[in-house]
Amino acid sequence: ILDLGPASGVFAKQAHNEGYLNMYGVDIDNYLADENRPLFKEFKTADLSFDPIPWPDNTFNIVTAWCVLPHLENPHNFVREVRRILTPGGLFIMSLVNISSKPNRKYFLKHGEFPSYHKRNNHITLFTPAVFEKTVLKYFELVGKEYFITPRIFNGWRGRIRKLIRYIFSF
Repeated sequence: ILDLGPASGVFAKQAHNEGYLNMYGVDIDNYLADENRPLFKEFKTADLSFDPIPWPDNTFNIVTAWCVLPHLENPHNFVREVRRILTPGGLFIMSLVNISSKPNRKYFLKHGEFPSYHKRNNHITLFTPAVFEKTVLKYFELVGKEYFITPRIFNGWRGRIRKLIRYIFSF
């Protein structure tokens, strides 16, 4: 498994706990938490916007990229590189911000921005469904789609009560 943009290495830890031991990683810098560094058989640095992914063609059976594309100045190079290093029939698992969701569309209409693309974070590239289809799915066959939905029930006073209960029972 090649984890692109592993950040602190949380996914590698989860994969390791499930028995996956051949984990590789590449990121623009080494942000791995000290306890997660040994989980990687090999870790390299590269600017995934412009550099080639530093492994030969058809090297990996599984490639993951957890919310990497929104951070890239040139995600199209990244997608072509993933296709190059993935074995035929391999699996590319990725996640994106769902800008088409009703809460994101509502926020955009009110503020003229998407909440995940504000000035204080480093999301710089967004994909509409049509752009995703024309650019990413040009190289891959879509085998599934899932949506993570933040439960709004814990916003406001309900969230404060939940936080208080967790605090009380943490002792």
